[in-house]
Amino acid sequence: MTGSRLVTPRLALRPCTLADVPALHALWQDPDVRRWLWDDMLIPEASARDVVEESLATFAARGFGQWLASGREDGALRGFAGLRAFGDEGEVELLYGLAPAHWGEGLATEAAHAVLDHGLRTLALPRVAARADSPNAASVRVMVRLGMRFDGERLVQGRPTMHYSIARDEWLARAGGG
Repeated sequence: MTGSRLVTPRLALRPCTLADVPALHALWQDPDVRRWLWDDMLIPEASARDVVEESLATFAARGFGQWLASGREDGALRGFAGLRAFGDEGEVELLYGLAPAHWGEGLATEAAHAVLDHGLRTLALPRVAARADSPNAASVRVMVRLGMRFDGERLVQGRPTMHYSIARDEWLARAGGG
């Protein structure tokens, strides 16, 4: 399985491919983006390739990974959103990020909603978590808009991090059933 395409009012999301590595690497190297996604580290293109290869593997095995988010009208890259397994207990985490030129347009919430709905409704994942560096208020607002519950603030690799989650039954109740 290569993954499902997702469509929102303003975005088309498709599973990332190896051909997307240069574009994702460029996005992730933007100083405003990497500050939140890569703890302000410059990463080599090989790291972006590793993320995409992991995504391809989890799409094949579990039906989720990273989607490239493009404008429906112009097809231009806006960002990405996705799900990945993490932790010892196989939890699933929601990830999202946008090019700074598109911050403040509601696109992160739109993309994350589509991915979260796919995970919880279509794939019937029991729960999805999300995390953001505590100072990243915009990302925390996205999690709140999605209806995720605050699970606490913890240190992750020495950084204060806000943890949120939502269970499948909560999501379906908010969305009007399954």
